[in-house]
Amino acid sequence: MSDTSSFSVRRLDAAGQVLTIIALGAVVRFLLAATVGLGVDESYVVAVSRQLSLSYFDHPPLHLWLVGLTAKLAGSEAGEVVRLPFVLCFAGTTYYVWRISRRLFSERAGVTAALLLNVSAVFSLSSGGWVLPDGPLMLCMTASVDRITSILFGDGAEVGVNATSPNRTGDWALAGALTGLAMLSKYHGVFVLAGTAVFLASSAPHRRWLRAPGPYIGTAIALAMFAPVIIWNAQHEWVSFAFQGARAAPMTGIHFDTFGANIAGQMAWVLPWIFVPLVAAAWRALRAGNGDAPRWFLACVAGGPILGFTLVSLRGDVGLPHWQAPGWLFVFPMLGAAVVERMDRGSIGTQRWMRWSVRGYLVLILLLTSHAATGWLARVAPGAFGRNDPTGDLVTWDQLPRALESIAGPEPAFVAATSWIQAGKAAIGLGPEVPVLCLCADPHHFRYTTDDRALLGRSGIIVKKQRAGDDVRERFAPYFDRIDSVGTMRVTRGEQEVMLVDLFRATGFRAVYPSDQPR
Repeated sequence: MSDTSSFSVRRLDAAGQVLTIIALGAVVRFLLAATVGLGVDESYVVAVSRQLSLSYFDHPPLHLWLVGLTAKLAGSEAGEVVRLPFVLCFAGTTYYVWRISRRLFSERAGVTAALLLNVSAVFSLSSGGWVLPDGPLMLCMTASVDRITSILFGDGAEVGVNATSPNRTGDWALAGALTGLAMLSKYHGVFVLAGTAVFLASSAPHRRWLRAPGPYIGTAIALAMFAPVIIWNAQHEWVSFAFQGARAAPMTGIHFDTFGANIAGQMAWVLPWIFVPLVAAAWRALRAGNGDAPRWFLACVAGGPILGFTLVSLRGDVGLPHWQAPGWLFVFPMLGAAVVERMDRGSIGTQRWMRWSVRGYLVLILLLTSHAATGWLARVAPGAFGRNDPTGDLVTWDQLPRALESIAGPEPAFVAATSWIQAGKAAIGLGPEVPVLCLCADPHHFRYTTDDRALLGRSGIIVKKQRAGDDVRERFAPYFDRIDSVGTMRVTRGEQEVMLVDLFRATGFRAVYPSDQPR
């Protein structure tokens, strides 16, 4: 076959290569969305998003609005339906990472950054397609930073202080609106404002923007768009701010063990062979300081979530390793540029690393997703992938309606779970028609989705993941006239038993379960 008749991605221009990366990645993520069930956080989000609200207990509302409206318009809460907006969000994120990298460095750097972003687990798997706030957050953050880099560095071939008209108020306003959307997705959005402010204050050639109205107008718009979160929290005794703020409580000593575990978690989520080069690229930017304005700007935006949430782990709580991901997102343009530099110097090792990064990612997702869908690794290594298999959380409770039908007696007025995690699983398994209560001290937003008092005097079913030493009847005896065990539901994945869920008939709901969260 001649060279002119054969197809190769390398023969496409930069835009074509990026569009190919976006299209292939979106197809893969959509297929995964249709194959693997909703995780615990996803089930919870879909369940509480059935009721649209100005904001929510855990996070700002944008991703819940997306899920709630998508499910209502489609008439379905299937995984591929509710995950589709998040797959599309990551496609947009990839596009803007390419634009930022191309503007600040080169087109080749942009393509490389886009590719590496798509073969990093936390971005491509988690943020790239799961029902989480990170999808719209990263899309809006990168779209805002794209506008800001256009203002600060221009769109021409030369990178430097923008030589065009200083009247960029409209662009600042647009960047502010996009930042406001990021803040409506997750509180991390504020790091765009903070990072830009640090850069403008620390870069002498760009400090002139502090004397222009644009940055202040953009900030005002961003804060105004955040108003729904403020209003909802003011109406609910600031519970969301208190919940999230507690994660950054003052330290009671320095704990290097949790600090190391947090860094190890970040490395595992990003993938070690990509994380280490990312750290090297970030370190290069810090060493150069404001003498390298493009890298310094990206470091200022990235530094808040990376340093802030990593240092918080010193207080003794490992935290969640994806909290830093919105920061690492803005290191990928620098990594793309560094990889291109090494390739231009003829580095064979860098070329091999690129190839094996892609291959390693493909092998990893093939193993994990095939196991998450079928449980085949439990047959190969039952000790490691038995009842404690973490991918078991991706199995939906589809058996719950049949389990309830098999129980003799009157139809229950509600189903109650003993944690917000199991309440989410039960709610998705049953569908929106059956009220689900969360009988626990920390029900998260389930506290606001169902008025427990309206069900007083009624009878329901308590569902509880089986665990030794937990006596449901003793625990909930003060809140019901009678509680009887009525069976056990096997949650299965193919032939694998993932977990057992005990079922109890609870007759005569007579008192609202205590909660440490106000209504």
